[in-house]
Parts: sequence; C-alpha cells; structure tokens
Amino acid sequence: MKRNLSKDLIEGLRDSTNVEFVENLNYSVFALVDQALKDLSNKSSFIQPDKAYFTPVNEIYLHAMTSQSEYTYFLGIANTEIELNSIDKKHYFKNLWKRFVRAWKVSRKKKKKRKKDKDITPTALVTKDKYTVDNLKNDFVYYLSNLISTSSIIYEYEDHISIIGKEDFGTNVKINIYITMYDEKNGIFKMYNGRKNRYYEVDLNERFKNLTKKVENCENFVNIVKVYNSIYSRAYNKVPNQILIESLVYNCPDILFEHDVYQTFLNISNYIRMTDTDAMRSICNNTKSIFKEKLIVDAGAQVEFARLIRVLDTYKI
Repeated sequence: MKRNLSKDLIEGLRDSTNVEFVENLNYSVFALVDQALKDLSNKSSFIQPDKAYFTPVNEIYLHAMTSQSEYTYFLGIANTEIELNSIDKKHYFKNLWKRFVRAWKVSRKKKKKRKKDKDITPTALVTKDKYTVDNLKNDFVYYLSNLISTSSIIYEYEDHISIIGKEDFGTNVKINIYITMYDEKNGIFKMYNGRKNRYYEVDLNERFKNLTKKVENCENFVNIVKVYNSIYSRAYNKVPNQILIESLVYNCPDILFEHDVYQTFLNISNYIRMTDTDAMRSICNNTKSIFKEKLIVDAGAQVEFARLIRVLDTYKI
C-alpha cells in the first residue's frame, strides 16, 4: 500500500532549515578564507586576494539544506604561472609525499600549540620546486590552520580540504573547499587532476544565471528543491546531485509553482514523472539534455534520478 505525503510533512520539510544559521556560517567561512588568503599573500608573490574567487556550489547556494548537507565551496585562483607549473607528471608523487609531510607538521604544530597555550607566528612554506596548485593548497591549509581553534581538524585530500570543528562552525557541520585555478576571462573554475595531469573545467555561470531567474519568477522554487533534497536524504542518507535536482525543477513550467508549497510539490512531482528526460535541459547548459550534462553523468546521477522516482512512486501523489 502506498503511503501519503501529507501537507504537514511537506511544509515541515520546507521549514526545517535555520536560514539565519546558514547565512551566518557562510559569512564566517568567507571571512576565514579571505583572511587566510591575505596572510598568504603577505608571504607569497603568487597570491593576490583580488584574483581569488570564492563561491558556494552545492545546495547551500540556494539554502536548500538538509541534515545530511555539507558546506561545499570552490576557491579559484587566477594565476597563469601556477596553472602551467602544475602540468607536470613528475611532480605528482613528490607532491603526494609533501601533502603527507604537511599534514604531519600541521598536526604537530597544533599539539605544540595546545601544550604551550600560545600562538605560533606563521612562516612561509619554502620550496625549491616550481610553485604548483598542490603547493598553493598546502600553504592555504597552513595559514588557515592558524585562524581556527585547536579543536577543529583540517583533512587534506588531493583536490580539496575538509574542515570539521564544533567550536568554530557548529554541530554537524563539515566545510569542503576545492582549491582550483580560475579563468577570469570566461569565469570558469579549473580543477587539476594530478593522476591524469590535466584540468577539468567547471562552468557554473549559466547555472547561477538560470537559478536567479527561476527564483525571481517562482516563489516556491527553492522550497521544492529543498523538499526533494530532504525526501531523498531520508530515503538514502545522502543529498542527491544538485545539478540534477535543480535541472529537474528548473524545467517545470512556471505556472506549476503558482500554488502553496504542498500543491506545487504535487504538480512538480507529476510533471517530472511524466516528462521525457531527453526533453529536459541541464541548468548549466540549456543546449544539453540533463543526461548529456557532464556534471550529472560523471557523478553517476542517473542512478539518483531512478532512486528519486522510486521514492515518489512509494507515495500517493
């Protein structure tokens, strides 16, 4: 027997996010990153704060959060020399070792700071090799670590860093920052893949433009994205691919949103279930159908689409 998605449940999911908390956290993260870049720029000729571009990229962009959400950002640095220096396979394993050493040193520094209970004056990371994206990430982590409390932990990965700290950010909060290069002329983030020795370009300009337009025209657009995120998260314990969810809801005619959030949810759900996905455009590129979009296909979001439909099919809609 199918279960009912009650009006009270949908409205409850819509109202479950503390928007003020999200806004304050965003402000804190922006301020933290800005200060870390300023500190780094004082010790490095490669970094100019006005050549840095920082933006939220997942569901926090719309404040369509769930209890499973993480706070993910892109930090793009416009610097041609760093970009070119990074294209060199011989540096990959060397940089891998440097990341390990850097993580160990940061850990040692934090332990020492706890014992002595005093600040340690930041010093520049010196290297004889060409300055690469990996060096940039290591240096950024170093200066960032001087700005957060000793109870917070920074995890360093190949293409991003993650920060967890209840004292600095709050309960159940995880910050992810992807360190990228940035094409100022075209507004494109360029993520370096050391294993393949190439850049992967991420163009979010059309996505942001389309989201802004849809939010202005459809009062319940953000609410529906959030409800889908919440329903999916409850079923699978993870937030679905946001490019997929935003694309699905974006393709729905504006007239379907002209009701309260519950009726709008019913309208949108029925439309998505009945519409051929080939006719639905990617929110990042209106010339592509959703399953021709690299940010959806490479993330394996076709499976997430099938799961979303399966969730909707278990309810009376």
